[in-house]
This record gives sequence, C-alpha cells and structure tokens, in this order.
Amino acid sequence: MAKARVGLYSVQGDALSRTHKSCPKCGPGVFLAEHGNRRSCGRCGYSESKGGPAPKVKPAKSVGESKPATPRSPPAASSPAA
Repeated sequence: MAKARVGLYSVQGDALSRTHKSCPKCGPGVFLAEHGNRRSCGRCGYSESKGGPAPKVKPAKSVGESKPATPRSPPAASSPAA
C-alpha cells in the first residue's frame, strides 16, 4: 500500500516544491518528520534541532564542591516490652 504524500509538496504556479527537509543520511527520497523542537528521520533515526532556545542545563559540580553534611539523629531506641 502506498503511503500518503499529502503535505510534503506544495504547488506554486507550475512549480512543485518540497515543504519538508530531506534526510542527509538516507537521501532525497526520505523526508524528515517535523516535531515541536526537532526534525527526525523515521527510517534511520537521524535527528536535528530546529534551533530554538537551548534547554537549560544545571552546571556540573566541581570535585571540591559538595553539599554541607546534615547531622542525622540516632535512631530512637525502643523500650523492651515487659
């Protein structure tokens, strides 16, 4: 069964143009799927970012840095039942 190609091409006058990018690994016959923040190939798994704002990443801790130790209380002793 043939897959639908609706929306992958647009007609402007007598010219036919592609609306999606082609996969650089698979070649001009395979289109990249358009997602919110990336484009991906369903055939080979290639993925690229759309160039939006980069996600915020927490800076890595250096070796000398550590959280201050919090004192732990000893476990409560249970009294033996008589």
